[in-house]
Amino acid sequence: MTSFSQISKLTFKNLNKKTILYVWIININEKGNSLWFITGQDSSSCIQIVVKNKELISQLKEIRKAEKDSKKEEELEIELTKFQLINANSSNKDLPFPLVNVKEDNKYRYRYLDLRNSSSKKLLLIKNKFCYELRGFFHKRGFIDIETPILSQSSPEGAKCFVVPSNLKGRCYTLPQSPQVFKQLLMVGGLGKYYQIAKSFRNEDARSNRQIEFSQLDLELSFTSVKEIKKLVEKLLRTVLKKTFGYQIKIPFLSLTYQEYNKETKKYESFRHPFTIPQKKYIKSLLNNKIKPEKIICEAFDLVLNGEEILSGSIRIHQAELQSKVLQILGYNEEQRAKNFGYFLQALEFAAPPHGGIGLGIDRLLATILQVKSLKELMAFPKNVDGACSLTGTPDLIGDAL
Repeated sequence: MTSFSQISKLTFKNLNKKTILYVWIININEKGNSLWFITGQDSSSCIQIVVKNKELISQLKEIRKAEKDSKKEEELEIELTKFQLINANSSNKDLPFPLVNVKEDNKYRYRYLDLRNSSSKKLLLIKNKFCYELRGFFHKRGFIDIETPILSQSSPEGAKCFVVPSNLKGRCYTLPQSPQVFKQLLMVGGLGKYYQIAKSFRNEDARSNRQIEFSQLDLELSFTSVKEIKKLVEKLLRTVLKKTFGYQIKIPFLSLTYQEYNKETKKYESFRHPFTIPQKKYIKSLLNNKIKPEKIICEAFDLVLNGEEILSGSIRIHQAELQSKVLQILGYNEEQRAKNFGYFLQALEFAAPPHGGIGLGIDRLLATILQVKSLKELMAFPKNVDGACSLTGTPDLIGDAL
């Protein structure tokens, strides 16, 4: 195929030179039979195309005009010398909505058209840049990008899980709320610097600041401390935000302390998961039942930005006896511990190293920084408040899906 240019790559060095562009025709402005102006758009930008050739104008008249948009004329323009119509709207297909001021229902039902708007596309490009810089940051520091299973088992992390039927009769998988246990097992396996931009799933009501399917930065380190992880997070955000947005944030961040006890259910709850280690001075008393759980302070922290929880992290339990005790305090009897956590407790018996890590909500962080109304704007094909997809109509009826 003949090489072609992207609009955004054109500069004044291209003046008086021929180039090939593949564009959508957004608008045609007729100035008589000998001069037309066309607004062309590709995946990178828009440009004004000047048509002075009467024969070309005659051919263009066969193309039905798209609705006008509100884009400003670009500084550069090109003169059309030849064109080929690759594809067009069906003869009876008008655009289902104006190209500007799109209502939310139409925005996501026809997301593939909405993404042609520069404002919608820009958010995805910013997210792409942010994730690119994240990966570069960790690659330079010797971290390993490892995928963990999507088909997994239910996890004790707060929200309900999505259930996935299995071909084994009466058996099922669940989708992960986080890669928590697997990344800890990687530490047991000697892979001491792990990260992943992981897909996570939480079966709960969608809100403006939550989605049932989302991306998070997942990180785990062996032989680390809260202090070291906090410094790493500060350096990470300072570096990546500088490269993505061009501004420098101040570090270190302000630190506060907290405790939590659910008085309504009269039971103790882990903040994110039951794998967080108590501070060293409490461990012996906890194992010997000489201290009340509410008196214990753990090695854990959250990062909050403008009232939004962006990140949570902790040092994990690396001893099987202590992990089993914490699960017992949280209400898991011996049978439940063996059934749900037996493989994990067994792994901790094989000289597991001390380790800790974080989970950072990428979409929530960017939404807070960019001041967008909903996380949906940072996702290519998000779910609505009912957890349904406006584009595909999912979830399907069970009988139709199986």
